[in-house]
Amino acid sequence: MKLNYKKKFYFGLMALFLAGMGFSTISVAKTTSKSKIVKSISADNAIVGVKSYGFVDLEGAKTSAIIVEYNQDIKASSVDKNDYEITDYAIYSQKKDGFEKTIEIDKDSIKGNEGQITKVYVNNKPEISKNGGIKEGKYVIIEVNTAYMLMGQNLSYTSTMMAGVKQIGEITGKNGKITAGTKEVSNYTLSEETQTRPTGETVTKTVITADKNKIILPEFDKNSGWKIYYIGNGGFKATKAYSEYTGKYEDFEMPYAIYVPNTEVLEKNKGNISVVLHMEHAGANDTDPMASLTSSKAAVKAASKEIQEKNPAIIIVPQVEESRRSTNDVVSSSEANTAIWELLDSVLTEYRGYINESRIYGTGQSMGGMLLLNMAAQRDNFFAGVAILGSQWSNNYNKEFQNNGAPARSPENDPISFNGFGLDKKNYQNWYYMISDDNVLVHTAADDLMATSLWKAIQEYFKAAGIEIAHDEWDPYLSVEEQNKIDKKMTTHDNTKPGTGINWGEFSKGSHMSTWKYGYQIDYPFEWLFEQRRETAQARGKVEQLKNKWLGRDKDGNIKKGSGTAGLNTAQYTPTGKSDTYIENWKPYDVVSKLISDIPNAEKIVLNKRTGETYTKKSYVEMVRKLYNLLSKEEKTKVKNYNDLIKAEK
Repeated sequence: MKLNYKKKFYFGLMALFLAGMGFSTISVAKTTSKSKIVKSISADNAIVGVKSYGFVDLEGAKTSAIIVEYNQDIKASSVDKNDYEITDYAIYSQKKDGFEKTIEIDKDSIKGNEGQITKVYVNNKPEISKNGGIKEGKYVIIEVNTAYMLMGQNLSYTSTMMAGVKQIGEITGKNGKITAGTKEVSNYTLSEETQTRPTGETVTKTVITADKNKIILPEFDKNSGWKIYYIGNGGFKATKAYSEYTGKYEDFEMPYAIYVPNTEVLEKNKGNISVVLHMEHAGANDTDPMASLTSSKAAVKAASKEIQEKNPAIIIVPQVEESRRSTNDVVSSSEANTAIWELLDSVLTEYRGYINESRIYGTGQSMGGMLLLNMAAQRDNFFAGVAILGSQWSNNYNKEFQNNGAPARSPENDPISFNGFGLDKKNYQNWYYMISDDNVLVHTAADDLMATSLWKAIQEYFKAAGIEIAHDEWDPYLSVEEQNKIDKKMTTHDNTKPGTGINWGEFSKGSHMSTWKYGYQIDYPFEWLFEQRRETAQARGKVEQLKNKWLGRDKDGNIKKGSGTAGLNTAQYTPTGKSDTYIENWKPYDVVSKLISDIPNAEKIVLNKRTGETYTKKSYVEMVRKLYNLLSKEEKTKVKNYNDLIKAEK
């Protein structure tokens, strides 16, 4: 069909009109879209990332601020506390477990504000500002309340330094408005982990893992004086390190951290620089040296400006891997023992002339303190003083037996640990005698039956030799000032006589791991430590009676007159009290007899307390057989129930 001229003209105009409308619509859309990009953006798209910022507190690493990085500068006048919802460890834990199970001490007496927002401001660096920030910057700093002590303690820094942020208000950036986001931006992930307890109960727990690259701990930054060395990146290469667990020599790389005062301080105090060897507890066993640095306050406290100005010191913090656990509760030690001596020796060599070798000290807790007590007997009077928490030691004269036949550490098989310094080849196995002239300050918690019980026993052995070990007990909730006074009073006595260099402070409450929360809040132990000198111990002399043979107890339970500790097999203590197998002066044949009698319950006996692993009947019987074969011919005749072992093997 043909259109006439008028119709053609009409349709042509309509086409042009519609085309124009289309072009107009597209143009507006583009303009509108462009306007939105310039003038308004969601926080979901504006936030680049989140980091946690913090410090090492008594319970471990603690978040003091959350750093929110934006893709543009933020106007400080536009942000306040109402613009953000946050997650940190205190908030997360309280939501999950409640206030009573999360917070031990509420320092500001305001329940529920723990970990909550206290300040919000802007900065141009990912750090806290003492001046309250600046007018514009791409970092929003969210400071949080840290005035509390957690019920848990010494947790992994990759858990406690979790941080999450959700922007819930509208703020203003350089490019326009930033509207509320729809999701939390965080530095952590949550996962489920199934564990079997020693009771056999299976439990599932949530594991928090913060990205290490999104954690800021300025106490360890490049200008702090701390150097951190990892396996494959500067770790210490130990050689011929002897293990009492296996009887083997190991070559391995040990991660560690070291604090060294700057050159100016070293030169100014040349010849009087102290050395502090700090050893962490087994809960910090890891390949990451940050695990030990952050699991207690000891290392950062020793490196603090307040202490370093008075007592400039090099601080060494070895990192012990779980597979190389330095000591165990049957008082023996791994190849880590030798490796730590090697590391310490290398530092003394490197800084020779700067170090005052009469001022070498040890600090540590639990496993770490145990190792230091052992090391104190290996090189007699090497340490000027040791200050330890929640730790015990006591020589076990049948280590070969307890460690399934691995030869005990000795000058013959471990010349590195026993390097000849103050070596007493005749008495080195008598731990009580060897440390009886040392400067020792120990703190334990009343509910820590393992450590407390051992110090009560040591106190008794010394008393039988006419020596009173200084002791006091107090509430760890007292003010720091009051506790410092009590601690100082306890150690202020005539300490020139043999055995008088040992001091024992006891907290009236608290579990094993509470000990270093309470202990490292006190300042006096560090003051005491740096006052000690190697010459003081050497001049004091040892308690000679302790060289005598162990004579046992009379019918009333008192130690027999004239008894020493030579040949004594020390009682072992567990978290629930005294072992009913390894009792005071246990004999190998008595232990074997007891183990044989427990064969019917073999599958209920825990093999590994950390994993909850239990024996099979076969593995238990094999263990008992191995121990039986270590007995002498005479001792074997004293095992009355040997036939029960034969039956079990059949």
